[in-house]
Amino acid sequence: MLEFRKIHFIGIGGISMSALAVLASQSGAWVSGSDRENSKTLERLGKCGLKVYVGHDNSVVAGCDLVVYSGAVGDDDPELKFARINRIRCMERKAFLALMAKECNTCLAVAGSHGKTTTTAMLCWIFKNLGTAFRGHVGGIINGIGANYVDDGNDLFVTEACEYKRSFLALEPTVGVILNSAYDHPDTYPTKEDMYAAFRRFAEQSHVVLAEENCARTLGLYSIENGRDKVYTFGLDEKADFCAADIREERGRFSFTALFRGETIAKVNLAVYGRHNVLNALASIAVCRILWQDAAQAGRYLADFKGVERRFEYMGKCASGADIVADYAHHPDEICSAVDTLRLMTKGRIVAVFEPHTYSRTKALLKEFAHCFFWTDELLILPAYSAREEKKDGLDGVDLACYINQGGECALYMDDYDKAYDYIVRHTGGEDVVLVLGAGSVYSLAQRLAKKQ
Repeated sequence: MLEFRKIHFIGIGGISMSALAVLASQSGAWVSGSDRENSKTLERLGKCGLKVYVGHDNSVVAGCDLVVYSGAVGDDDPELKFARINRIRCMERKAFLALMAKECNTCLAVAGSHGKTTTTAMLCWIFKNLGTAFRGHVGGIINGIGANYVDDGNDLFVTEACEYKRSFLALEPTVGVILNSAYDHPDTYPTKEDMYAAFRRFAEQSHVVLAEENCARTLGLYSIENGRDKVYTFGLDEKADFCAADIREERGRFSFTALFRGETIAKVNLAVYGRHNVLNALASIAVCRILWQDAAQAGRYLADFKGVERRFEYMGKCASGADIVADYAHHPDEICSAVDTLRLMTKGRIVAVFEPHTYSRTKALLKEFAHCFFWTDELLILPAYSAREEKKDGLDGVDLACYINQGGECALYMDDYDKAYDYIVRHTGGEDVVLVLGAGSVYSLAQRLAKKQ
């Protein structure tokens, strides 16, 4: 049980904060929370019995013995300032996540530049079906569960371990998973080597490490203390400890055999799309084997795993008859995976709509962004979703569109959602697929196109 009786969350509408708030409530604490604007998340939290509201209310904060705040909350936030002045204990989200993890006997943390949410959701799906006593903290709504958290006991804590602002270094996992280490978050890591050092430290803080084979070599994980006794690898090469063999594909869905040092431990037929999910699923099976869970049964349960909201999500058809697919992809590698998956599934035109996420990322990965839309037939670029940044921090969507056009490709810049909506309705047909990409508010455009608002 948590030592705190009343906890207030500032920025409770965030995907991680909302999950932690419900888990805290179900641990016995009275929970309240505030956010800058109303959302479906706040409505859902209210239905769970939490006191949530938009704006600031120091009278609510005054009755609490802990205030948890998101990393996006500034020091000038009225509720945070009030709490500090009145000597109410304050804790950043990452520290509270680490505290929640310590409430359980075992901590499983999934890190990596991509795939964290899907892999963590896969593990939650597996453990829930296996009847494991666990708590899950996920960065997305798990289809089939309808929530971004699971509270089925306190033997195991399953969580994403986010590298942004080095948050994952607050954790000391029993099993630390590293899916990949592609360079990202230039506002946190000035160089690729800085990011590698952070992932390496995460590995050092983990009792056991499971890392993708190429990633393990890049990070030099075998040289850390205990070497081979501590580090397991997974991948497509038979030299990896856990290997995906006999990989087959049918219209974007994959099946494979999971091997552990040459021995078959599971057969997997995935319901989710994309070759990248072979590695996500293999990592999930490997974790089960490491934790002495039933890996074979885990593989069978993955056949019913339907993914996470906003991860290659089919939205429906727009007025033109075109299919609408939304994906959270906002890094070049993720975009390549989404486009590759869609190309396996359709012979029609792919019309991509991309909202860059942060100015600093757009600037740092400009060349990579310019090349990741090669297999699309038409590309629309929207203004960058600024998140916590200002334009002076990097480049905007119009800069990306100009750069792509200078290279001989064609990108159309649309300066708002309305123009993009009108263009898509007028210039697509029944054989086309519109792929809406981005981690910001562009999901609302996909909903509007699919008439789901």
